[in-house]
Amino acid sequence: MSPKHSAWALCAIGVFLMGTPIAHAQESALVDAATQPAKGRVTWREQGRFERFDLNGERVDQFTLDTRLTLGLSKDWSLALNVPTIDRERSAPGFDDRSGLGDVTLTLKHRFWQHDPGPIDTNRLALVTGLRLPAGTDGLSSGGYDPFVGLTFTRVSGRHGVNASARYLLTTSGERATSASPVVEAGKSGADLFTFESSYVFRLSPSEYSSETEASLYFTAESILDWDTDGDIDWRLAPGLLYEARRFTLELSPIIPVAQDVDRRAEREWGVAFGLRVLF
Repeated sequence: MSPKHSAWALCAIGVFLMGTPIAHAQESALVDAATQPAKGRVTWREQGRFERFDLNGERVDQFTLDTRLTLGLSKDWSLALNVPTIDRERSAPGFDDRSGLGDVTLTLKHRFWQHDPGPIDTNRLALVTGLRLPAGTDGLSSGGYDPFVGLTFTRVSGRHGVNASARYLLTTSGERATSASPVVEAGKSGADLFTFESSYVFRLSPSEYSSETEASLYFTAESILDWDTDGDIDWRLAPGLLYEARRFTLELSPIIPVAQDVDRRAEREWGVAFGLRVLF
């Protein structure tokens, strides 16, 4: 099944699940949070992203389907596996389109601090570390074993939630992109990558939880800044909606470029993300 067909199947599954009382999640679509499944529980997440880029005047359309499995190892530890499938189309003649697997990522998260001032209010801080593996198809991989480390903070107070994280990715491929031979995505140019993320989540309904609450609807606003150590910078915002039931979550977020100064990778024009998360 192609990535585009997989996306339509994902939407159909989501529509079916909206009629069932099964849900999970308390994090926005694109920004990491200091949350994780309980010990022995597994979260399955499928997220599709369509993004359009400008690469030296050439239009590049990319659809990515991220499949992520997260296992709760203990109360404060979790392990995640993320496998992306990428379909990339280039408008310029003489360039082949690319379709296949992207680089696989393993992530270990340790929530080392938690303070809960109320029944639903919480403050959490987690250490995130992991490794990006060069498992991608030719042309879709960084080509190196790239470790990363970061911190993630989450605060929930009543109907309001805030997430903030900072992450550093060390690239090891040794191959550097240039302005004459740029890459499409951040973190693939051969330079190291800093990523700074934040999000605000507001519960639209219900105004208060009760024993009869079956689902919640949230407005989300996300900010993501990628800064390569070669000087390229890309800042984007993503307003969105999040529907959370007891065992599943649906998410939808347009991706809007705010400021870019890129020379060795493509300039982002726009994008949209949509996803489904299920707790087993």
